Amino acid sequence: MKALVLLASVLLAQADGGMNNRVRITVRAIAATDVDGGMDAKLAPIESHLRSFGEQFRFRSYKLVEEQTFDLDWKTPLEMELPGSRSLQVTPRQLAPDGKIKVHLELLGEHPAHSRKLHTDYSIQRGGTILVGGMLVDPQNPQAGTLLIAITQAVEK
Repeated sequence: MKALVLLASVLLAQADGGMNNRVRITVRAIAATDVDGGMDAKLAPIESHLRSFGEQFRFRSYKLVEEQTFDLDWKTPLEMELPGSRSLQVTPRQLAPDGKIKVHLELLGEHPAHSRKLHTDYSIQRGGTILVGGMLVDPQNPQAGTLLIAITQAVEK
């Protein structure tokens, strides 16, 4: 009987996709412009992602505005303040057998209205980064650049 209960526990743990584990996510707010300015050295961990992104959108300068790393329980949202009185909410939803995580992302507009600007789900590979953006870093100053949000799933060691 004990063996059957143990087997059932193992199967349930596998079925929930490892939902008992925590996930580490790093969120970076980046100012991107089409003016030559290079790459902020603090963005070295995701430089290849930014270069690839920049080829499609013609950005030539990247500056880190804010960076935070979070250790989260599954289905527990993180909230991060962004430039321009905006905020980002990221909720890790599920861990797939291949190590990808599904995250729910909400980007809220300028305070006090905080209207929803983006509301979607993404999958991030283990150690991978997704980039989303398109809003101005500072709505009052277009020269400040375009706000990019980079979300990286840390690799477990």
